[in-house]
Amino acid sequence: MDSDYGIPRELSDLQKQRSLYHPELPPCLQGTTVRVEYGDATTAADPADVHSISRYFPHTYGQPLAHFLRATANVPDALIITEHPPIRVGIVFCGRQSPGGHNVIWGLYHALKIHNPKNVLLGFLGGSEGLFAQKTLEITDDILSTYKNQGGYDLLGRTKDQIRTTEQVNAALISCNDLKLDGLVIIGGVTSNTDAAQLAETFAEAKCPTKVVGVPVTLNGDLKNQFVETNVGFDTICKVNSQLISNVCTDALSAEKYYYFIRLMGRKASHVALECTLQSHPNMVILGEEVAASKLTLFDITKQICDAVQARAVQEKYHGVILLPEGLIESIPEVYALLKEIHGLLKLGVSADNISSQLSPWASALFEFLPPFIRKQLILFPESDDSAQLSQIETEKLLAHLVEAEMKKRMKEGTYKGKKFNAICHFFGYQARGSLPSKFDCDYAYVLGHICYHILAAGLNGYMATVTNLKNPVNKWRCGAAPIASMMTVKRWAQNPAASSIGKPTIHPATVDLKGKAYELLRQNATKFLMEDVYRNPGPLQFDGPGVDSKPVTLCVEDQDYMGRIKKLQEHLDKVRTIVKPGCSQDVLKAALSIMASVTDVLSVMSMPTSNGSPL
Repeated sequence: MDSDYGIPRELSDLQKQRSLYHPELPPCLQGTTVRVEYGDATTAADPADVHSISRYFPHTYGQPLAHFLRATANVPDALIITEHPPIRVGIVFCGRQSPGGHNVIWGLYHALKIHNPKNVLLGFLGGSEGLFAQKTLEITDDILSTYKNQGGYDLLGRTKDQIRTTEQVNAALISCNDLKLDGLVIIGGVTSNTDAAQLAETFAEAKCPTKVVGVPVTLNGDLKNQFVETNVGFDTICKVNSQLISNVCTDALSAEKYYYFIRLMGRKASHVALECTLQSHPNMVILGEEVAASKLTLFDITKQICDAVQARAVQEKYHGVILLPEGLIESIPEVYALLKEIHGLLKLGVSADNISSQLSPWASALFEFLPPFIRKQLILFPESDDSAQLSQIETEKLLAHLVEAEMKKRMKEGTYKGKKFNAICHFFGYQARGSLPSKFDCDYAYVLGHICYHILAAGLNGYMATVTNLKNPVNKWRCGAAPIASMMTVKRWAQNPAASSIGKPTIHPATVDLKGKAYELLRQNATKFLMEDVYRNPGPLQFDGPGVDSKPVTLCVEDQDYMGRIKKLQEHLDKVRTIVKPGCSQDVLKAALSIMASVTDVLSVMSMPTSNGSPL
């Protein structure tokens, strides 16, 4: 074992207190009996994707949902598992560290030992590279003792993780066979869980006995779909960032002479920026999804901010706080097109020094217009998913630079008569992701770890551990498992009017829903936030007292619990089957046929793909 991994931590008094906290389990996970109710076979969210996904995942697509039941549940056809032979399970951190990840390991370890003390949990050291190299650490109580309810991924570590190429998938297969693993649990976000699905399919094809399970852990909050309401780490990241933002808001209000431009981590989606805005009430937030939907240019965004600065100046306000998601830069149409050209040239081997001369005329003009520091950042080699290195592109400094230039121009022209514009820029990225996890993330991660054992005990492969009804207390959480393949979509794009391309099935990052309740709440308050300085300070993370049980605003305002609704629908259908049987009256049969015909007509129309391949 590498000496850097699994060593006991030196804990502060607060960390020691947190290590003693033991998360609560929902009733369906308590005891030593696993009770599973299977639902209907799952399908893709978009009917147009069914053929592609089922072709790529013939062994793991179309599997049923699994619901884990409490002891008092009266479900006659539930699978009751009381015998628990010893099993060996591997677990690996993939993707960027997210607060709460250690509790997934703890929850899984605890569940393994409760059901059979001879069960073994092996942690792979150094992420997927450790998986390929079979570098493991057996998890024990002593090793876990200083990592319970703690931040970071330093128990096992991680690398730049992917399990995608044929060589990587085969190396994982060999490792699981050599180590005689009954299960492999992959902790990560959209990319890691897409890889987990591919691994599960490959293992099934190779008749490898190892079952693959995914866990939704990502600070970006973008692994969201009908089965997954939020991700481990998102709550903590947003709470820590919101405190920092609100401190800056108070500073701005005190000095009354600076505009703070704050860029937030979150990759392509703007979930972190939206949540932090609803928690701390800064003056403005510019969401990438808004920019993309309205096709706003760099100049449009600059004008929008300048108009806001000018409107505030009329009220003698020369300060403010503006939030920007790190993915904003890729949402600006002309910058996105420029990045695509740059990345294409870099992949052809064109050196960074010669990029400008190789660009198309319009792209070259835009590139030369940008400040030198941004040019250097745009020509960085792209990430493994072909996206720009978003954490390295200082969008906040770019916009502050453009706004300052525009405000000077307006002042010179006499259209702006206020004080000089002053900007201070921040990037809140790495400061939050190693934080002690919030109580919610501790509970959520621990519960997901327990669910992983239940999935393996039921012999399921290619599933993700899920919890719904999360905005309610833990004792009302619904625990289950959903096939990862059912969370996938397929992107289509036209190369020219006569031809189109279809991508591989993937879990794509969920973007902010501009028709959702969280975004609607933002829009309702946008003018007040902009003009009235209604800054809100949620304070630091709370582990006791007021605020300890608070959850993300974006989670609580949405009306979710998809798994609960699926179960409720199943109950209604079962009741219909009970009432409408051979021998029932003609009137009952006619009423049932009429109602069911109307329902199926409506649902058929709603499920039809539109011209762009998406459901209505």
